[in-house]
Amino acid sequence: MRRKIAGTVGSVLLCVLLLAGCSDGASTADSTAVNSVSQSSQQETVDTTATSEAISKEEQERKAALEESERKFKSAENYQEGGEYFKAYSLYQKVIEDDSNYTEAQKRATEMLDLYWKQQDALVEQGEYQTAIENTASAMSFMGLTSPLDSGIELEKTILQVAEKLAQSCGFSNPKATMKIFPITGSTPIFYINIECDNINGKALSSLANDTIIKKYDELSDKMNESIFKASMGFNSILLGDIHSNGKWYSVFNEKLTVSTDEERDNPSTSSTSNNGYSTGGPGVGKKPSKSNSSTSSNTNNITQEHRNALSKAEWYYHNLDLSKSQVREQLEFEGYEKDAIDYAMKNLT
Repeated sequence: MRRKIAGTVGSVLLCVLLLAGCSDGASTADSTAVNSVSQSSQQETVDTTATSEAISKEEQERKAALEESERKFKSAENYQEGGEYFKAYSLYQKVIEDDSNYTEAQKRATEMLDLYWKQQDALVEQGEYQTAIENTASAMSFMGLTSPLDSGIELEKTILQVAEKLAQSCGFSNPKATMKIFPITGSTPIFYINIECDNINGKALSSLANDTIIKKYDELSDKMNESIFKASMGFNSILLGDIHSNGKWYSVFNEKLTVSTDEERDNPSTSSTSNNGYSTGGPGVGKKPSKSNSSTSSNTNNITQEHRNALSKAEWYYHNLDLSKSQVREQLEFEGYEKDAIDYAMKNLT
């Protein structure tokens, strides 16, 4: 009887132990599952937060861009009302596509640019040259430009119109002006205006005395300095370059005239101009001279035209542009002169 009771008790205890073990296993499994779900939920929260932050930042940037666009539209309207058509044009152009005023802004931009050119043309026709050039300078400054040739809308047109009017007033027949940039290493670039003409006061330049051409050149140069150079000082130096007529280039330097043909202009190393002239047609051209294949030295018996050209250029830069000698050397190197020609120029530069 005792054995039977003991067996029964043992069976009961075994079941209790087994049930307890099962319960612990289930609790562990449940805990692991809960932890896994918790971690997954946390990761989803992090991902959602990051996405939300990214969307929020993007939305903030878009909102800021729209606000800036709206401000530009309002400013453009104010400039338009004040008759500052170029500034209005520039700001209308900057209205973004997301702006509800975009279509209207593009329409007005076209209208403002047209009004600007009409305003400029009227000033030129009325002889208000300085005001017209100052407007060009103002437009360049507003766009952050240092060259009228970089505007994309031909801002240099007014400058060339003024140059042609001035040339006509000096007796140059049917003048056509073109602008060339002349880079100066380490300095603000200079722009030269070359004038193409049929004749001067009805006479071919080839039939005129050198003194007459020089006098007319100086007259035009003085007028351009007064009307263009002074008004353009805010952004560039714009000077008279050379005169071209009937296949020949007329350059004036230190009151001396140099005449070169189109062929000599394109191939400066073949020119036979004097020591005081420019075979390239003057400093305004901005072309790199052809490199000479001749064997040269500092001996005066072997001085080539390239040596003379380098010296003439060096003298002009040094005395007219107030460049230091080191800047003059750098500029000659930039233009492609041979080392011995540069050395000759620097040795003889006074």
